[in-house]
Amino acid sequence: MAENNFSAALSAWKDINLTELQKALDAQGVELVENQKESVVGRKALADKTREFKRLPDEEKLVEIKVLLKAYQTEIDNLTKRTKSAETAFLNAYKILAEAPDPYPLLDAAVDQMVKVGETKELEEEIQRLKNDNAELRRKVAESASLETARKRAEDKLEALQSKMEDAIREKVAQKEIELNATYDERILNYEERERDLQRQVTLVKDQLRDLRSSNESNQAKLLNQTQRQDTEVISKLAEMDMIISDLERANSRVAAVERRNELLRAEIEAVRTGQETEEKTQQLESKVAELEAEVAGLVRALESQKAASEDAQASSKRRLAELSKELAQRSGEVENLKNKMKQYVDYDEIKRELEIMKYVEFAGGEEDQDVQLPDPNASKANQQQAKSLETLLAAKNRKMLEELTRFRVLHAELEESYRTTTGELATCRAELEKQKILTERLENDIMHVDRHMGQANGERPSGRSTPSASADGLSGLNLGSNPDRPVRYTPIPFSSAADSSILPIVTSQRDRFRQRNAELEEELRKQFETISELRTDIKTLQSDNLKLYEKIRYMQSYQGESSILPGPTGAPGTSYSRAEPTLARNDGLHKYKSLYEQNMNPFEAFRGREAARAVQALNPLERGVLTLTQAILGNRRTRLFFIVYAMALHGLVLFTSYECTSVGSSNPTARVPH
Repeated sequence: MAENNFSAALSAWKDINLTELQKALDAQGVELVENQKESVVGRKALADKTREFKRLPDEEKLVEIKVLLKAYQTEIDNLTKRTKSAETAFLNAYKILAEAPDPYPLLDAAVDQMVKVGETKELEEEIQRLKNDNAELRRKVAESASLETARKRAEDKLEALQSKMEDAIREKVAQKEIELNATYDERILNYEERERDLQRQVTLVKDQLRDLRSSNESNQAKLLNQTQRQDTEVISKLAEMDMIISDLERANSRVAAVERRNELLRAEIEAVRTGQETEEKTQQLESKVAELEAEVAGLVRALESQKAASEDAQASSKRRLAELSKELAQRSGEVENLKNKMKQYVDYDEIKRELEIMKYVEFAGGEEDQDVQLPDPNASKANQQQAKSLETLLAAKNRKMLEELTRFRVLHAELEESYRTTTGELATCRAELEKQKILTERLENDIMHVDRHMGQANGERPSGRSTPSASADGLSGLNLGSNPDRPVRYTPIPFSSAADSSILPIVTSQRDRFRQRNAELEEELRKQFETISELRTDIKTLQSDNLKLYEKIRYMQSYQGESSILPGPTGAPGTSYSRAEPTLARNDGLHKYKSLYEQNMNPFEAFRGREAARAVQALNPLERGVLTLTQAILGNRRTRLFFIVYAMALHGLVLFTSYECTSVGSSNPTARVPH
């Protein structure tokens, strides 16, 4: 079942073709990023067009609204296309990955299999070393077998010599046969008993060997893994060592028996030395006995050395087995720890991808920033790219912030210069407007004076002709088309009856021109007021931005104090950000923003704000509502102006109503008397 699942998963992922899918997703991710940039540019363009449309007069809005609606419709179509492309890309990826099984269990099983393969290789190497040790032990056992053969040959020789000595003694000491019969009978009984014991031991050893061989064959046929096979070999080695030890014990017992027999023979030889005819044979037998004793002593020493070597080999095997068991347990613990660590670090790629996205969001200063790369949309390839260090990104961000600060300062200086110029122009326009108002009033008064004189002249002369002196007196105060700074000429100008009909259109047209100019000046004044308001808003925004930039600079300086040295723009060590500090310290504006920043960070200000908030919370709902309404009214210039106009109108209405009531009451005093 597991093999079928594994093969099905392999076939599914083979059909998915992850490499091509990653390439397609990379292309789609780049396309989505480009679409996002185009969307930002389109929104900025629409915002600019909307602001320009709001600034247009009402009669031009009817014409420009079609263009604005078309731009909005185009942007909506583009957004729809981008949405469809994103949905198509997502559905294609989902269609491919929907039926795909989870690769994590397969990869986990593969990792476990690799670990088992590594452990198997280590166990095979250890088994090979144990086999070599077994071969060495077998060689030593073979050497001990050769020693056993030599010992047997020595025993055969000894038995032959004993038989010869017994024949000689039987021939020469017949007179002592009666005395020695009891001893020989007892000795024979002992030998028979010893022989029976040896036969039982040999039978027992053969049975043990047969059982060990059968158990070894059955265990080798049944064992499946390397650990049981290793235990079986260790058990077989221990059994062989027990057999060798038992053989050594039997050999030691045989040697002890031979030594006792030699002692008895030596005693018998001492007893029969009295015979002169057996002296030479006795010497020969003594020499042979000495040779046999020397050979037996050599065999005993060889057996002792073989026993010591067997004990050393057994101790080394046990020690090696304990070390291998300890090492195997340690390796198993390390493997488990590594597995647990791998389970803890499962989301490493996802966290790294999110960190790259956070770096891009935090340090990508704009669309033209080329220092920060776009994050890889494929999380599985996050380890293949060498991301820039945080210090490098901070250095690039700091450089960009310094550039923006310089640009904002230049823009601020330009705006201040423009503000001063606009203020001067506004003062000039106001002075010109006042002059034009004075001239307009004088013109209107003169026109009214001329109309009154012309009406009187027409009443005196029905013919419609006026006297030149009256016309001259009526228009003597006019300054038509002349410079107001020049002295006014009050000499009378003669007018004829034809001039009476032609002067009025001229004066009327000039009045219309003055009114039009006055309207233009008022419109220009309104625009100047709007420009001044926008400039003030921009100045406030720039001040807040500069304050934020100064706060970021302080943060970078504190970061510099912690890290002491950061890599420079070229990556050279030892380049710090303290180089820009003297230049900034020499600027008077930095001290201003420093004082503002410290004022904002003043604990007394924070305490005052908390106390004010506590006092506001202590008010009743009515007082809190009045305070909120007052703050809303006084917080904006237009609301303040509206409130002043409203208060003045309300006071005027009250005064007018009181005056009307008073006047009505004084004019009709009988209305208050009841009938």
